[in-house]
Amino acid sequence: MNILEIKNLNLKNKHSPNKMLLEDVSFNLEKGETLGIVGESGSGKTLTGLSIMSLLDKTTFSIEKGEINYQDTSLLNLDDRSLQSIRGNKISMIFQEPMLSLNPVLTINTQLTEIIKLHITNDNKKVQDLSKNIIIKTGLEDHEKILQSYPHMLSGGQRQRVMIAIALVCSPDILIADEPTTALDVTLQLQILELLQDFKKERKMSLILISHDLDLIKKYSDRLIILQDGRIIEQGYTNKIFTNPQHEYTKRLISSNPKRLVGNPPKDNILLDIKNLSCKFLVKNSFFKNNRKYFSALNDINLNIRVGETIGIVGESGSGKTTLAMTILQLLSYDGTIVFDGEDISAMSSKHLRKFRKKFQIVFQDPFSSLSPRYTIKEILSEGILAFDKAISEEKVRDTCKNLLKEVGLSENMLQRYPHQFSGGQRQRIAIARALSMKPKLIILDEPTSALDVLVQKNILELLVSLQKKYSLSYCFISHDLKVIRSISHRVYVIKESKIIESNTTNQILDNPQTEYTKNLIKSSFLT
Repeated sequence: MNILEIKNLNLKNKHSPNKMLLEDVSFNLEKGETLGIVGESGSGKTLTGLSIMSLLDKTTFSIEKGEINYQDTSLLNLDDRSLQSIRGNKISMIFQEPMLSLNPVLTINTQLTEIIKLHITNDNKKVQDLSKNIIIKTGLEDHEKILQSYPHMLSGGQRQRVMIAIALVCSPDILIADEPTTALDVTLQLQILELLQDFKKERKMSLILISHDLDLIKKYSDRLIILQDGRIIEQGYTNKIFTNPQHEYTKRLISSNPKRLVGNPPKDNILLDIKNLSCKFLVKNSFFKNNRKYFSALNDINLNIRVGETIGIVGESGSGKTTLAMTILQLLSYDGTIVFDGEDISAMSSKHLRKFRKKFQIVFQDPFSSLSPRYTIKEILSEGILAFDKAISEEKVRDTCKNLLKEVGLSENMLQRYPHQFSGGQRQRIAIARALSMKPKLIILDEPTSALDVLVQKNILELLVSLQKKYSLSYCFISHDLKVIRSISHRVYVIKESKIIESNTTNQILDNPQTEYTKNLIKSSFLT
C-alpha cells in the first residue's frame, strides 16, 4: 500500500528558468518501507525532500507541474494552515546539520515542547512527560540536563538525537532523513541508524533515507532511487541495483568506493616526532591551585610521521583527534616534545615559530566555513604568500595563484570568483591549494571528505596522493571513515579517551585489530 506518491514532479529556479532542478521525478513510498535516495551533490536529493515537506522558498523555487500525494491528499493544493497540520505531525524531516537546524537561543525543552503543544496537547504535565519520554527513547539518559541545555552545549551526536526526538515526538507516518549521519563518527552513525530502525519498526513508519554513503543505503534501504542532475536514472530494489546496476552512472557510483591508493610506508627520514604529549583544559578555576579542575584532552601521546608518509588518526568524537591537530599546529598549550623537521618547536620563541609555521598547514572539514566569503579565490590563495613575502610582485602572485589552481585541477579563470560560487568538491580543492601555497612539508587534513559525495571524495583522495608523490608531502589524515583511511593511509593510530590504544600499518590495523574498541570501529564502518 502506497502512503506517498510523487508523479512527474518538475521544479525550477525562478532566477534560472531554463534549467530544471527536478525533471519528471516519479516514485512511491510504501507503508513501513525504507526508500533510499542517492546521488552526487546537486543532483536534487534534498530538493526532493523539501518539495514533499513544502518547505521550498516560493520566491526562488517554482513547481512547474506534477503531483505529491500523501494518502488521498494532494499536498501541492493545500493552504499553509492545512500544511502546518501535516508537517511534523504526519510527515517529518531530520535535516543534515543539526547545529543549523536547532535554534541557538532556545533550550532543547522549549524547542521540543513547541511541536508537542502545536500538534498534540497543551496540558503542561503531558507535555513534559512526552518530552522526557522521547528524549530517553533516543538514548539520552540524562534527560533533565539535555532538556535544559542549549544546542551549543551538546555534542554532534546529542544534537542529532535531539533532532530525531523533535521529528518523531508526534509519531509521524513518514520520516525524511536528509544525511542524518554526516560528520558523525562511525560508532555514533551506527547508533543513530539503529535508533531510526527501532522507531520505524515500533511505529510502522515509512522512512526516506537521503545519503551519499552507499554502504549505509545498501544496509538500511529496501528500495533505491538514483538521481543525476534532477532526473531519476534508475530505481528498484536495493539488492538488485547493487548486484546488477543497469545505468553507467549507477555503475560508477557503486564502483567509486575508495580503493587502496598508497603502498607500503616509507622508512626514511622522520619529519614529525611527538613524545609524551599531554594537553588539558581548565574546567574549574580557583585561586588555589589544588582546587582547580582540568579535563585531559590528550594523555601521553607518542607518534611520528616520515617524509612522504600519510598517517591516519581515527577515534570517536571527543577522543582527542582535532586537539592533536591543534597542538601540532601550536595553537594550544601542551606538555611534551614536538620535533618537526629536526627542530624542537615546543621550545621555539614566538618570532621563530611565526617564520616556521609555513612548513605545516591544515585543511579543515568544511571549506565553506574556512574560506572567507568576502575574499575572491585570488585573495584567499595569495594571503599567505603576501604575509611571508611582502616584496613579491603582483604579476608573480597572480602566476603563483594560477599554478596553484592548476595543481588542484581547477581553471585559472576562477581566480576572481567567490567561495559561494563553487561546489563542495571545488571548495575543498581551493582549500588544498591554499595549504599548498606555503610549500609545506606537512598538511593536516581534518575530516576533509566527510561531507562529500562518493565520486567527489574519490577525486579528492586521488588528488592528495598525486600531490604527495610529486612534492614528497606528509599527511596527518583525521577521519571517522575507515574506508577512506584504508585508501590513503600508510599507518594508523587509534585514539580512545585521549590515549593512543593501538598503532600499526593500515592493513594490520584494519585486517587484524588487537583491541575490542578498534574491532567495534571497523564493524561500525561497514568494513565487516
